Amino acid sequence: MQKIFPKVPAVSNNSRLFAILMAFSGGAIDVYCHNYFHGLVATQTGNIILMASNLSHNDWQQMLPKILSIIMFTVGFLLGILLKRSNFSDYWRSYTMLPAILSSFVIPLLPQDLQLFKIGILAFGSGLLMLTFSGTQIEGNPYTIMMTSGNYRKMLNEWYLYLTSKDKSSMQKRNAHNYTIVVVSFIVGACLLAFISQSVKMYSIWIVTITFTISFFIEIYHAKKTNK
Repeated sequence: MQKIFPKVPAVSNNSRLFAILMAFSGGAIDVYCHNYFHGLVATQTGNIILMASNLSHNDWQQMLPKILSIIMFTVGFLLGILLKRSNFSDYWRSYTMLPAILSSFVIPLLPQDLQLFKIGILAFGSGLLMLTFSGTQIEGNPYTIMMTSGNYRKMLNEWYLYLTSKDKSSMQKRNAHNYTIVVVSFIVGACLLAFISQSVKMYSIWIVTITFTISFFIEIYHAKKTNK
């Protein structure tokens, strides 16, 4: 007998605001982790490049945060697959944001000697989010949350199509604008985190806590509206 699960939204909301917040958070959290933990949590391909650089200098100690980040990101991603298949709640997407919110909040409050633990829990939350919001769209255009490389290529492609098209449409321009917004938000998040960390140091990650929390309530609202 086939098991019946509660109805869940097929995809998360595709608002511009949600895309801006998630892109901003990705840029900010990776700059923070690189500055304080010598590793990344959202851009795992970046960890591989940095590990290769560490390896070339026989810097094994600097490789540890990156290795742990990759492992915990993978664990979070795989857990996300299980949660997605279970459909345990109409609000399951929102719930998967809680580890990222809570971990980013407690990071500055934990002892300084728990650096590996800190990057581990942040990577776990990032991996969970990556799976949860895979296939996310901004007004119908798929994009990758918390990263910018793929979004940057799509932005260039959309602008090329628009600028070289004989019959320029408002939709083409809108698509190009959407990807530009995502890329710029990532850059702003990275730069703003770098700037404010000069004054508030490790507490600068709370800007990520704020943006994740706002995204959480946006997703709650979307799920509530979708499942009426």
